[in-house]
Amino acid sequence: MLEDLDQLMEKYGIDGLLVNGSAFENQDIYWLTGFRSSDEIIYLKNRGDEPLVASSFLALERVKKESLITQTHDLTEVHLQILREKKKVRDNQDRIYGDLLKKQFSGKVLGVPDIFPASILVMLQKMGYTIKVVRDLVMEARATKSPREIKTLKKAGDATTAAIAQIVEMVKESTIGPNKILMHRGEPLTVRKVKLALEHFLLDKGAESADDAIVAVGKKAFDWHYLGVSGDKFKSETPIIMDVFPRLKQERYIADVTRTIVKGSVPKRVREMFDAVHSAAEATVDALRDNVVIEDVNLACFNTLKKHGFDSKGLNPDAKDGMTHGLGHGIGLDVHELPSTYSCEERYVEGNVMAIEPGVYLASIGGVRIENDYVVTKGKAKRLTTGLDDIIYV
Repeated sequence: MLEDLDQLMEKYGIDGLLVNGSAFENQDIYWLTGFRSSDEIIYLKNRGDEPLVASSFLALERVKKESLITQTHDLTEVHLQILREKKKVRDNQDRIYGDLLKKQFSGKVLGVPDIFPASILVMLQKMGYTIKVVRDLVMEARATKSPREIKTLKKAGDATTAAIAQIVEMVKESTIGPNKILMHRGEPLTVRKVKLALEHFLLDKGAESADDAIVAVGKKAFDWHYLGVSGDKFKSETPIIMDVFPRLKQERYIADVTRTIVKGSVPKRVREMFDAVHSAAEATVDALRDNVVIEDVNLACFNTLKKHGFDSKGLNPDAKDGMTHGLGHGIGLDVHELPSTYSCEERYVEGNVMAIEPGVYLASIGGVRIENDYVVTKGKAKRLTTGLDDIIYV
């Protein structure tokens, strides 16, 4: 959370934190300032003090009205001086940053994230500032969510589960045609048709795809990175994985939900895959809580799959099938955030929000995956992605 920044700045040994960019290009800027704009701004925080935002002209007025930050530094006069000299502002960044730091930075060591313009970093060093790249500082702070963020993530989850539910209805409405191809309103139900329906529904809910959704039919889902291509046709008696991770357009937060759908008769082996994955999901959530070692939660999943007869990379690095990816990931403004399920010796803390996605993959069938988003609490983790069955047979 934002309240953790001073402690983390001390941990990383920096006196000031400097971040620049726009909310649409740098999620850190939006998280730190709450300023949703394509205008580039500069964020500066001295350790122990309230942060400020530096900008100019109309952008500065918008910052004052819309940002979470109450303190500002006006760069308008510096910009005007450069323009009066018929020079380009981008070629005179030393004057911009010099004005800001000379007047507002009171320490010795200035921290910057790894997403920071190299030209400005070098320029600051030439100006005599001691710069330290603190790659994970802001991401560590973002790893614990505030009540406001959790409420927003629930909103994103509601939009996502509702969108998937619309696709489930399309599958229910479809009929089974030749070669088990699903027909919807007289045409084959294709990945293209489903993705367009997802986009339209999400837009209506104030969301947009954070990236291309995964819609993988049958054996092609054995490669769990496979996005699906437009012409792929939905088929009966075949598991179809839908992994949808949209971003709220206004609030910028993301949900990540996966369901596997089967229409018609469900083959015995596919049922076994569903049973294993659902049991693994339940075991994982039972283990997921504050102060629990991350690897212990991983093992709750992998050991459950093993009891059902499925391999995993977590227990066998050479596994060719079964669960061949990690258990999940933190989620927030980005689809992959801290904590990482690969940070095995670290512990979950209250306020972490995790996308938990156990899955099983067999080359002869494809895959079954279930994914939901959870808030870590001192008790059982709280699910944010509700209103949609985990197992979907239609």
